Amino acid sequence: MRAPGFGFPPKPYMAPYMNLAQTRSLLQLCRMFTILSGSIDSSIRCWDCRSRRPEAIQIMDEAKDGISSIKVSDHEILAGSVDGNLRRYDLRAGVMCADYVGSPITCVSFSQDSQCLLASSLDSCLRLLDKDTGELLGEYSGHQNTSYKLDSCLSEKDTHVVSCSEDGSVCFWDLVEGSLALKLPVSKGVIQSLSYHPTEPCLLTASEGEVQLWRGRIIVKLQNSPSP
Repeated sequence: MRAPGFGFPPKPYMAPYMNLAQTRSLLQLCRMFTILSGSIDSSIRCWDCRSRRPEAIQIMDEAKDGISSIKVSDHEILAGSVDGNLRRYDLRAGVMCADYVGSPITCVSFSQDSQCLLASSLDSCLRLLDKDTGELLGEYSGHQNTSYKLDSCLSEKDTHVVSCSEDGSVCFWDLVEGSLALKLPVSKGVIQSLSYHPTEPCLLTASEGEVQLWRGRIIVKLQNSPSP
């Protein structure tokens, strides 16, 4: 369900720095001069690294609960919140669009072509939405995510949805079919973080003090396999 755009004061650029101890959560570095902080105080704050002023140059506080995830494109900020809303701020147009998914969001991502949005939540479900309309394009389940903030993303060619799981595996779904294509056993503990290479079939995972790089036949075979 999409809440139509709400206006917010446009800024010429977004930026970084400041009292991160009090507004702690996650940081996103934008280009060379901007830092965004998503916080447990329900706000997104922007600081300019070139300025010596400690105050944020912009604060976006539409969320009703903590900010759990932030992603940034050339002119958009994508944020997920524990209030169950996926919010996208278009800096060029000066508008915000919100899509309610019904469960606390743990991670958000843009697709590689920037046409879709991916959100994972604490109901063990990932949802793919059309960026412009908010239409639900797909749902992906089969992993476990009820307690932890787990990462998710799309593969380098947008062919698969990828997510961590609390059962120690990383799951791959066919983007179009929605079927579980691979459940990769990685650890005995929770896999909390992953990152996919933007142009190659290469995956980085992290769990229990261990970082693993997956780049081999298993990933290449998955990427090259035809959809069922």
